[in-house]
Amino acid sequence: MKFSWQLINNFTDLDRIDFNQFKENLTLSGLEIEKVESIEKYKDKIIDLSITANREEISSSLSLAVEASNIFNTVLKVIPIQLNYKKSVKYNDNALRNKKYTHIAYIRVITLKEIVTDKTPKWLLNQLEINQIDQKDVLNNIKEYIKIKWGQSFDITNYNKIQQEKKIIQDFTSIKLFNSKKINLIIKSIKDTNKSEVNKLNLLIFTTVNKIENQNFINYEFSEFYENMFIDSMKLITTIIGGTIAKYNHAHQKIFIKNSKIQIKKQNINKSLGYIQGKQLKFINTQNITSILQQLKLYPKYQKRDRSFEITVPSYRKHDLKREIDIIEEIGRIYQFKHFFNKIKKSSKQGWKSKTYIKVKQIKNTLRQLGLHEVINCCIHNNINNNFINPKIYNPITNTQQELRTNILENLINNYENNIKYSKNNVEIFEIGKIFQKYNKDNKNYIEKRHLSGLIHNKQYTRSNWNSENKNITIFHFKNIIEIFLEIISSRAILQEKRINNKRENFNYPEYLLKKNKQISIYDPQTKTIIGIIGELNNKFIKKSNYKNDKIYVFEINLNKLIETTKSINHLEYTSQKYSNYPSVTRDISIKLKKYIEIKKIKETILEGNKELIESIDVFNEYSNNDNIDYNKMRCVGLRITYRSKSKTLNNKDIRSIDINLEHKLQELQKT
Repeated sequence: MKFSWQLINNFTDLDRIDFNQFKENLTLSGLEIEKVESIEKYKDKIIDLSITANREEISSSLSLAVEASNIFNTVLKVIPIQLNYKKSVKYNDNALRNKKYTHIAYIRVITLKEIVTDKTPKWLLNQLEINQIDQKDVLNNIKEYIKIKWGQSFDITNYNKIQQEKKIIQDFTSIKLFNSKKINLIIKSIKDTNKSEVNKLNLLIFTTVNKIENQNFINYEFSEFYENMFIDSMKLITTIIGGTIAKYNHAHQKIFIKNSKIQIKKQNINKSLGYIQGKQLKFINTQNITSILQQLKLYPKYQKRDRSFEITVPSYRKHDLKREIDIIEEIGRIYQFKHFFNKIKKSSKQGWKSKTYIKVKQIKNTLRQLGLHEVINCCIHNNINNNFINPKIYNPITNTQQELRTNILENLINNYENNIKYSKNNVEIFEIGKIFQKYNKDNKNYIEKRHLSGLIHNKQYTRSNWNSENKNITIFHFKNIIEIFLEIISSRAILQEKRINNKRENFNYPEYLLKKNKQISIYDPQTKTIIGIIGELNNKFIKKSNYKNDKIYVFEINLNKLIETTKSINHLEYTSQKYSNYPSVTRDISIKLKKYIEIKKIKETILEGNKELIESIDVFNEYSNNDNIDYNKMRCVGLRITYRSKSKTLNNKDIRSIDINLEHKLQELQKT
């Protein structure tokens, strides 16, 4: 939209402001100048502005002058003339009788008897041309010019047109507030003139208020300048046209228009706009904010108790100033955003991190270093085992997602099957997530826990030498991975044999997914409770028949209990002892035992009564004869025992004594 620099200066003094500074500040405030043209003939400059949809009130020279006075804090030259409505016809609306009136709906009907000249001045035509308005007769040209200058104008009609249509309220939007009865009272005085003169009359209708969709609105952006606009219009009409202005008829009505009030907290201003530039970090002070709001004609009231501003939005800004953030943007626009920090200042302070957060992060990093990949699954699916009291979902979205999961392993089995389906040979994954359990029907609430679970399937895990074939991972390899994992995270947890009985005593972990004779429990030695389980997956839970013989190893651990077993590494717990200077004696023995006797029990039995002389016991071999039915229940274990004394060299007598004691211990073992 185009504006004349001279017309703007008629309302406010901008000559003292450098034009380049004017352009820069206007652009920074959100009104972008697209082009500036100089007209030497009229010594004028035409400013072409890009008006955004939220600033549609800037449609005249007056509105732009008011905006410029707000930005540059200048005083308007034009003082609003008070409307004199007391001698006009008064109409009261019963619907508004009990309300406090805030505005005056005012209408004038001017009778223009004759037009002396129909020639429009060139300066006026130039203003119409600048704004791309078609030229018409002189009266309509004046009407359009007044609209350009003041943002409000008048309607033109005549008595014949009113009589023919008989719908004056529908014909003229500017007088929709008044019903036909009120308008007829105004037009009645015109009928008293001679009939020959009535047909020549032009009627000019000035009004302040529209009524649109049963709501009252101020007709123009700056209704307080209505009387100024009326006087300026009359001067132009009498000067240019030279017609006779008869006595006009006018009426008024008091109306109620609710003011829009917005509450703005100073804390939100500081948060949105941030610090201002300077040697010290500080926000805009209250005095500056108040000054800016007054400059914007928002009539602020500061409340110290709440540290907030209450502002009243003028009627011509109601369409774009509706929220707190809109007012904050206006404050930044006037103060200028370039005076605020455009970068958030980095803080060197670190927030507090809980032990659980640090340990979970360490656990994830450790598992990644061991070659596992993290996966994330949904907590809602259908559980395999019905022995649990499965938490049901009311109104499930799908049939496959009807329950909250009671373990994570079932999700990992699905991940394994999906990876194998797309020809991924090796699957090494883990997940940390929530499970939901309850142990009896009387308990209405489900217990939410965090578990750590993993799955490894690798057919190319190891080989004995470079020219041999790759072999599958075994339970011993998998056990070693878990032990390394526990050692890295500084956990006191240990691996022990899983006791097998027909009764289901432990509901915490999915033992039903594992093979019965290939399960190992993870114990907390301090509380002597099971915190997890590892073992080989039972292949009956794999849906695809082609992969029923795959060796898949899994684990599931209670995450919170695992973290409780971790210890601080700030202090070493090692104990030093004197190294023996005397030689050692090594004996290799083979023991025939029952198949499922633990190695730990064998070592404890041998060391009993011989701790001072036996330095170490190592297992170097284990074999069984599967062809023989009797031997299938037995196994042979090869042990390497190292003897050493800290005080002397062992002689034959000492070793013979140890061997006899060892023979008795082994006989006890074979009887068990």
